[in-house]
Amino acid sequence: MSTSSPPALTALAATVDAALRGYLDRALPRLVGLHASLAPLADELHEFVIGGGKRIRPTLLLLGYRAAGRDDPSDVMGPALSLELLHTCALLHDDIIDAASTRRGRETAHRRFAREHREAGWSGGSDAFGEAVAILLGDLAFVQADELFLEARVPADRLLDGLRRFTVLREEVMAGQYVDLYAARAGVTSRELALAVATYKSGRYSVARPLEIGAALGGGPAALVSGLERVGGPLGRAFQVRDDLLGVFGDEVETGKSVAGDLVEGKRTLLVAETAARLDGDELTTFDRLLGSPELTADDAATLRELMRRSGGLDATTRYVEEAVEEARTELGRLDVPDEVAEALEGMAGFIRDRRA
Repeated sequence: MSTSSPPALTALAATVDAALRGYLDRALPRLVGLHASLAPLADELHEFVIGGGKRIRPTLLLLGYRAAGRDDPSDVMGPALSLELLHTCALLHDDIIDAASTRRGRETAHRRFAREHREAGWSGGSDAFGEAVAILLGDLAFVQADELFLEARVPADRLLDGLRRFTVLREEVMAGQYVDLYAARAGVTSRELALAVATYKSGRYSVARPLEIGAALGGGPAALVSGLERVGGPLGRAFQVRDDLLGVFGDEVETGKSVAGDLVEGKRTLLVAETAARLDGDELTTFDRLLGSPELTADDAATLRELMRRSGGLDATTRYVEEAVEEARTELGRLDVPDEVAEALEGMAGFIRDRRA
């Protein structure tokens, strides 16, 4: 199975990219027009949005719209783009929470603005300045997401339904972010909690809700919307759990981020829960001591990875991804959607199962 994005989704992603460029070309000059000092923020937002990303959420919204029997994706391109701007907000804020140094192969926004503060010799703390700017930049993307959602060319009742679902999506992802942070800081390791994070932080946010919102905007029947959610739920959880695997065992060149970051943060992922459940004695003590250590060395990280492998935690987590993907495929087989939608979702399932970045 190829680990590249399915052709149907690649084509939609290219359409989304073109629309994103068009939106930024009109929105960012408006921002800079408020004051010349805002130019670096506009530049950073442009580079962040255009410089990377798979456009999974926007393309799935467009697929959901097509599943409802609608043929013109431009009608809901605004809401599709709003998901990408919301994702931009989430990543900018997440990088601060995780104290990340790289994102998509480049310096994170808060690190960039902190560095520029130091180089300019401005007053105050450089790190605090960088974090403040990145928070504001994320907030700006969040506001722009609302503007874009309202550009949908659909009847008012369908727009309102979609907007309500978009609000639920945002509530869930913020809740998932907190539970993720809580579990790491409180040191709570459990399979149930790890799956809750996978569900709210990514499962619904990345796959299920975008499909659902697209179908709702298209006026799809309730059976279609709930059916897409049954497909998107396990597929989204698989996406997050696979992402967690890549966060520890991936290739930094391919993923564009550190493979030690989650270990330093002590994230209580399913991989961690499955490993801890299989360890005891000195090995469990070592695992608990090293996970989340701010002084984690490369050798320490290697020890954690070896414990994950030897305990069977890595294999169990990989099996979960495969089983969740198969669950989604089973639900997809029960769903009455256009052939091209079914083929794209089938391709997405294979991509999520095997992806390396």
